[in-house]
Amino acid sequence: MRVLIIEDEPKVRRALKRLLLDIEPSIESIREAETGLDGLAAVQEETPDLILLDIIMPEMNGNELLERIRALKLETPVIVISGHNDFGFVKHALSNEAVEYLLKPFDREDIETALLKAKDRMDKNRFQRQTERLWEEMKKEKSQLHRVSVLSNLYEGRKLTGDELALLPKFAREDSCGVHTIILKNYDRALQERFHKDKDLLAYAIIKLIAEYEEQQGITLLFGPSGRYDWCYWLITPASVPSATLLKGFQDAFETVLKLACFAISAEGSKTIADYSPTIAMLEDTAFYTDIHSLESGSTGNSNEWRSRAVSTPELQALVTAFVPKACHLIKHGLAFRIRGELDELFEAASSSRCLSAMFLFQAWTMLLTQVGTEFGFRVYGSESLDRVEPFAMKIAFDKTKAMELFEECLNFFMNTASALRGETASGSRALAVKEYIDICYREEMSLADLAERFFISKEYLASRFKRQFGVTVVHYIHSRRLDTARRMLEEEGLSVSAIASAVGYDHFSYFDKLFKREYGSTPSEYRTLSAKAKVD
Repeated sequence: MRVLIIEDEPKVRRALKRLLLDIEPSIESIREAETGLDGLAAVQEETPDLILLDIIMPEMNGNELLERIRALKLETPVIVISGHNDFGFVKHALSNEAVEYLLKPFDREDIETALLKAKDRMDKNRFQRQTERLWEEMKKEKSQLHRVSVLSNLYEGRKLTGDELALLPKFAREDSCGVHTIILKNYDRALQERFHKDKDLLAYAIIKLIAEYEEQQGITLLFGPSGRYDWCYWLITPASVPSATLLKGFQDAFETVLKLACFAISAEGSKTIADYSPTIAMLEDTAFYTDIHSLESGSTGNSNEWRSRAVSTPELQALVTAFVPKACHLIKHGLAFRIRGELDELFEAASSSRCLSAMFLFQAWTMLLTQVGTEFGFRVYGSESLDRVEPFAMKIAFDKTKAMELFEECLNFFMNTASALRGETASGSRALAVKEYIDICYREEMSLADLAERFFISKEYLASRFKRQFGVTVVHYIHSRRLDTARRMLEEEGLSVSAIASAVGYDHFSYFDKLFKREYGSTPSEYRTLSAKAKVD
């Protein structure tokens, strides 16, 4: 970054120079000018990246100089510095697109804030120039339409004519190749913020970037856009090209040039031209099953690895099934302090199995909204736009933090709405909340201390309040819920007694056997025999 300071006071120039070099390491040079005329000459001689400009100076004041700079059609960010808190000066500076108006004396924090605004303006100016250049280039390349048609036919799996095949690289026609997809995580945000909602322009920028990278690396590739998802591109590579290095280079280029965060998924093994279409379709769907926690470390794996985890296993289903009633319990009792804890448990459990995918989170989201609608009769406004996994994945941008924020925002909304409908602001009876939590989660390992910590109350208070309100101790209530479930399972199911003990939360069979006999007067095995005999009689 090249900086120009236009200020007539040497002491102020020295202070600015010292602060700028200390704050911003990317500064290459700082040039100084003592008057407005000297400053204008410096701007015309070598356009700086940033200008710091005093208002009151000899020969030409700062306001006039700022007008002359804008008349030159320069987009250089300007930070105005003044010892005069005059509204007229401020208004004039802002009307000429100054990024900040600093009053003397200023401090380090003032300069840091002004620099952030200036760098933001630089980014916007750069993307604006890039957008305009892309538009001009796009207009000139209408001749590419036929090649686009060929790529579309290849993607759809249609048989290509001889002329169409001739347009493809030789390796893609004759050899076995690597097949990959590139998933643009923050596509929607980039489209809205940097490409003025113009999908064609963003698509052109992406294709152009891939083509430039191809030329830069001296390799030949075959690539094109997905026909189903705007945020997905497919890539065919020669088997001789190391795909891991190539894909990492693409990811870096997308991030650096277009500010697009992305990840890649590769098909296992090499494919021939007849396999391209079904393989690409499979890779596109695999994106929804990719463990988003792994993406943070740059690990994406191959398609077979992720699809092998895509099956909704009983363990994954159990995570969602356990989470939803817990979430509804929080909503009912206004336990806002527990929201993050419950979400952390859900996310960590899925992450530990490398199954924290957009599909898993979408299933949890759908079940949560369905249950809340049934139990409380309301929904999140606009949630109908997230009724499919594809828009949901874009909403969370395949990102763990954004997914956590979405769930947290949703649960807080439900909690506030439920409280407003009840006309309450208090969280209700904490002891009742504990009781209902036990009803939901009694199969899990829990103790009086665990419950007190979970609900932010002391063990002594919980024990006393629970016994007074429900007539039994917390521990006795946990055991009674477990044993009642075990009793019904012994009557109705063919599981072994040890399996039933484990299912209701007891790791040690002998302990379960002892508690059951104390509660019902017979061992579990004896109870099962008596129950079966009673049915026959």
